[in-house]
Amino acid sequence: MSASPVRLKFTPVDVLLLFLVIIWGTNFSVVKVVVAEIPPFGFNALRLITASVVLLLAVRVTGAPAPARSAWPRLLALGFFGHCCYQLSFISGLARTSVTNTSLILGCMPVAVLILNAVSRHRERVRWSQWTGIALASLGVYLVVGVGASASRDTQWGDLLTIVAVWCWAWYTIGSRTLLAQYSPLQVSAYTTLIGTMFFVPFGVTDLVSLNWGEVSVWAWGGLVASAVLALSVSHIIWHMGVQRLGSARTSIYSNLIPVAAMTVATIWLSEPIGWSKMAGAALVVGGLLLARVERTTAAGG
Repeated sequence: MSASPVRLKFTPVDVLLLFLVIIWGTNFSVVKVVVAEIPPFGFNALRLITASVVLLLAVRVTGAPAPARSAWPRLLALGFFGHCCYQLSFISGLARTSVTNTSLILGCMPVAVLILNAVSRHRERVRWSQWTGIALASLGVYLVVGVGASASRDTQWGDLLTIVAVWCWAWYTIGSRTLLAQYSPLQVSAYTTLIGTMFFVPFGVTDLVSLNWGEVSVWAWGGLVASAVLALSVSHIIWHMGVQRLGSARTSIYSNLIPVAAMTVATIWLSEPIGWSKMAGAALVVGGLLLARVERTTAAGG
């Protein structure tokens, strides 16, 4: 009996996830420019507030009902870890280590998701092609951003905080699956963002009180709004849509494309050079993604 043929399976959700990769890859540059004018914690507090307003307005317009009382403990946990703790760890880590180290560590996200999936009560089935694809993509991330990365006492606390951020987001990804079986990606995104905002805002108060609002440029405000609407509101809905329809393992591998997108944006806009190792790494990331999307098909009649 011959083996079942295999095929690449790409859906409209995959296209949206590629759009998300472009948004998050570009967002690094946007944030870097804006935080030069607005302190990091204050910037994050403002963009979380903006994202919450946008998402809640979307919920109101679509007429989606509020979650049941039984869902709120999980929403509270997801909002706290996935938005507040993640943002605190990510920003604090980035301030203490290099962008290269941060990108490399964040590239481990799919591995963290797979580990948490393995110990989860509601375990997803992960095929060999997904394991292999994630391994290839992780190697590709190292070639893109890891070659030349350094670890030292000066960066170790920042690296550690970034690792904490990875596990916060991985748990947020796995933990949202139960809610996504009952609620839409918009509902889950809106209420977890609102909760995370309420937890995070106190950390940004000092920055906002000391901020000279009149000196913030129009470009910085525009970048803040764009980051809030696209990198938080729209992207989180797409991420949850991926987890809901493709599963957490297949969705998480798209995070490996983010350093590749950031590298491409920097090359086009900033004329930064690309070496052969980076090109090979990008090819491995793309190859790993394609392998993870391979599925066996059943022949008709057999």
